[in-house]
Amino acid sequence: MRKILLATTAVAAAALFGPGEAVAQQAPTVRVGGYFRFNYAFTNQDGSSVGTTPATTVRNGKSDFASDTEIHVIVEGKAANGLTYGATVEMQVDFNRGATANTSSKTQFDTDEMYMWVASPTLGQLRVGDEDGVVLGALLTGFVTNFGTGGVDGDVYDYVTGPSRPAYIAGGALSDSSKVIYTSPQFFGFDFGASFAFNNGEGEDTGCTNDVVASVCDRATSFGYSNSLGVPGGFRLRNERQAAIRYRGTFAGVGLQANVGYIGSDVTSNTNGASGHGLEVYSAGVQATAYGFLVGANYMWGDGQAGLGLLARPSPNVAGNATRLDTRNMSQLFLGGSYTFSGLTIGANYYNGKSAGNQRIETGERTDRAWSVGAAYTLAPGLQLVAEYNNLKRSEGGFDLLNSALGNSNNTLRTDVFLLGSRIAF
Repeated sequence: MRKILLATTAVAAAALFGPGEAVAQQAPTVRVGGYFRFNYAFTNQDGSSVGTTPATTVRNGKSDFASDTEIHVIVEGKAANGLTYGATVEMQVDFNRGATANTSSKTQFDTDEMYMWVASPTLGQLRVGDEDGVVLGALLTGFVTNFGTGGVDGDVYDYVTGPSRPAYIAGGALSDSSKVIYTSPQFFGFDFGASFAFNNGEGEDTGCTNDVVASVCDRATSFGYSNSLGVPGGFRLRNERQAAIRYRGTFAGVGLQANVGYIGSDVTSNTNGASGHGLEVYSAGVQATAYGFLVGANYMWGDGQAGLGLLARPSPNVAGNATRLDTRNMSQLFLGGSYTFSGLTIGANYYNGKSAGNQRIETGERTDRAWSVGAAYTLAPGLQLVAEYNNLKRSEGGFDLLNSALGNSNNTLRTDVFLLGSRIAF
């Protein structure tokens, strides 16, 4: 059945992107790529001791070695009518242990992005599979991350645990949900794109099993949810849609790129009370390159939570509870810059995000902030040494972040992470 479906897709794509029989001019070729990285991290964070009693308290150390790898299988072919096509499967060692010791190995393989595509020079590219959409993927603009491990969009979050982790929107923030993506050719410097996903699940039958019915099923449209605070949660995206337009040009030796984009969605409904609010988020980015310098900025705003989470809709007070929901919109500003010379790239980036946080009316606005400085030096083609310092802060007035409760303690959590590492891309 899968072979039949793939063959049907290929025939439909050929009909869409070009006339004539799609006789291969270049048979599909397969190559293997990927990367391996090894880091030393020194982490000093608030909340490194977790537990309610001395008997259950766990204290984390500050130093750690960590390795990571991805293997990419890349297929490319070309038809006689000029149609190009291919597929990419990215496999990664990206699995964390469960809460109970030895429940899983952190060296298990899973898939990251996996998709197939067909493209025409005159009609653009159609991509189907598990990948980022156009706003946070294909047409992403303004995020400068080409130094160190990526700065605030790099490896730093691998070493920050618990509630000290700030939320951040960058490429892949919505996960690589299974979707359809279209990007146009460039016309007078402009190109555009759109993407759609029925839900935010990755892979086949995400969260759905033959013998269990649960809200984590990617095809779920509603479920019953409530808690003692009267604050609904556990929502899933439905009908995720993205659209963006981008401009690229060169003026007096300065390369300029700018885009605007939109991310929207529906949400699973709650049969026990208040439901969530779908995403209505907008994005604008700009970046420029000249004489080894790269600078960029991106601003995102709209109906959503920190890290593109879902807001809850306003609802009447729960019986016996004076709580109502906070629906403040989110915003995020990203700034970055770098300079490259003789194989060395140095740079810095920064972001500041505002959101409703836990949505309790008694608390202040949540703020997620981070900045980073770093460098990457190319020793040989594909081989780099990296160094980076990151400073992170998460705060919310009137809310105890460590204990997830109202209070005036632990309203601000700070983290410092210093990274030294090496990586090879192949």
